Amino acid sequence: MAAPAARHVPSGDMPEPVFLLAQAGPSPALPSLVLPPAATTDPPMFASLMQMGDSAMVRGDITRARALYERAATIHPASSAALIAAGKTYDPNILRLFSGAGGLADVARARAWYERARALGDASAENLLASLR
Repeated sequence: MAAPAARHVPSGDMPEPVFLLAQAGPSPALPSLVLPPAATTDPPMFASLMQMGDSAMVRGDITRARALYERAATIHPASSAALIAAGKTYDPNILRLFSGAGGLADVARARAWYERARALGDASAENLLASLR
């Protein structure tokens, strides 16, 4: 299944959290979508879960994004991108960008996801862990 074509959305039409996330830089979750076929037992399902998780985050549906990223991490536990993405759904520094999502923050869970990614050698996990301290 081919990925949908990128659509240009003028920045004035973006909800504020999306704009703030765009300013924060590219998501480490995106590189995980390009995996060698043997990287997971179900590459299409993994890629689909990551894509749907990214879409849910953009919409501000943190609970849905969390469930999708955690499922992706279950399918492909060696994907630091899935681990980082799941951690971000608990990270108070990320959730601060979303109105009303602060109650979903859990520093201990964010730390646990980031530590798993760090154990896989993901350098961005170290920065995210430092920001939790």
